[in-house]
Amino acid sequence: MDKRKEDRSRRHREPSERPIIPLPMETLVDVDMLTAAEMRKKSAVDEAFEEFERKGGFDGLPGLGKPLVVPTGDVLESIMRQADVPPPWIMLRREIRVHLDKAAELMRNRPDDPEIDELIREMNEQIGALNSRAPGLSHHRKKITRDNLLEQWEQWQ
Repeated sequence: MDKRKEDRSRRHREPSERPIIPLPMETLVDVDMLTAAEMRKKSAVDEAFEEFERKGGFDGLPGLGKPLVVPTGDVLESIMRQADVPPPWIMLRREIRVHLDKAAELMRNRPDDPEIDELIREMNEQIGALNSRAPGLSHHRKKITRDNLLEQWEQWQ
């Protein structure tokens, strides 16, 4: 008799005791409904675009009726040129120039100042980076020492 009670209790478990089996996502999501909603959204965007075009929204754009100018060569370089941004190696050369001016002024006024050595170290690191980025050997610069600082300053002018 005890055995029968155990069998009944196994058959009549509480709902919390049942194992939970996850269902596949396809059974929970109505894919057809989602597809139809996406198509309606795309249709609404297309209609808004066409209405904007009919009302003349594109008529006042600069360059209307002119041929497109497609950049050749390095795309990034052409974008930078149009935005009036100099190449990275030019910007680096300008930074070196600022340090060189400061070091030359210190060399003329206080030649024993230890800040000169720190500026020379920074400039030589930047010159190494400049020489690796510059497009040609004509843009490369020599390393700077205390001995050639004023001479290099003259050449950078």
